[in-house]
Amino acid sequence: MTVKALKRLRYSIAPVVKSIARDLEVSLRGERERCFASRHPIAAMTVREDLDAFCLEATVARGADFRIAHDISAIVEDTSGVTLATADGEVFRAPFLIGADGANSRVRKLIGAARVDRAWALEGRVEVGADRGPRLMRFDFASVPNGYGWIFPKGDHLNVGLYARSSEATFTAADVFAYARRALGTDAVGRIVGHPLGVGGEAYAPARRVFLVGDAAGVAERLLGEGIHNAIKSGQLAAEAIVGELREGRDAQRTYRRRLRTLQADLAACARASAWFYGGEWWGFKGLSTFAARTSLMRGFAAGKTFRDILRTAPLSPFYAIDPVESVTQYEREAGRRRASAASA
Repeated sequence: MTVKALKRLRYSIAPVVKSIARDLEVSLRGERERCFASRHPIAAMTVREDLDAFCLEATVARGADFRIAHDISAIVEDTSGVTLATADGEVFRAPFLIGADGANSRVRKLIGAARVDRAWALEGRVEVGADRGPRLMRFDFASVPNGYGWIFPKGDHLNVGLYARSSEATFTAADVFAYARRALGTDAVGRIVGHPLGVGGEAYAPARRVFLVGDAAGVAERLLGEGIHNAIKSGQLAAEAIVGELREGRDAQRTYRRRLRTLQADLAACARASAWFYGGEWWGFKGLSTFAARTSLMRGFAAGKTFRDILRTAPLSPFYAIDPVESVTQYEREAGRRRASAASA
């Protein structure tokens, strides 16, 4: 979870944080290694299943009515609302519908919206002792064509994976094993799962009463494949637009479309940067490794800025305001108490 994603959340996720990342290692094909150092947090490491369950619990605690609708068979939009039907005969009716169902969105297919492009990731898990294994986030660019390999330390295990900016990627689980052998000296990788990522959302235009968000709208960015921040942001923008119409009569479709523009401009900037960076990886890595680039990026990550914001204000990066993030401060406070308790015992 990047700092900008943590800042978007309206509650702390400290109970499901595994570790806090400040520094970052990068390489080109495992060589020309560089360490990007930061005094400030740039990300919190968590496990997706734990995060999802925690966020669902927090949402229900706020009053949401949670139900499971099996096998959605039809979505019909009319002038006053949306009707959703399931294969077993259930019918749901609401003034609006938000489709937050991922890159393979059933909602998107049923309303006939344009397909989104896809990026691709494969990820596995390597078990390690809490005091062993790499301690830093790592990106190994060009480990696969048009992409990178990554290692994310999460206390008692590491996440190891491969990402490519295009659905034309042809790597498999065997390539994850090979990357783990090169990067970690082990191929004991378990729980390998694939993640199609919805990209290309800079072209998305919402319907009148059915709004797509997250990967369903293609708002994962192509450069590094980050999707959670834009998923949270697009969901909040859709909700705010709907509330604006229900309470104040403002046209929700027009509002959502207008407020998406800044997010879509960032997607377009990431798409251009990814085409340049992965199109000439040696030059891209050389540019990334300069003092100016790594300073502005690390300060920007710590300040919770988007890639486009960093590009536009890079000369001002030494002056970015970096505020405490509740999820980080709460986690580190509790971790400090556990260490003190263990030492006294």
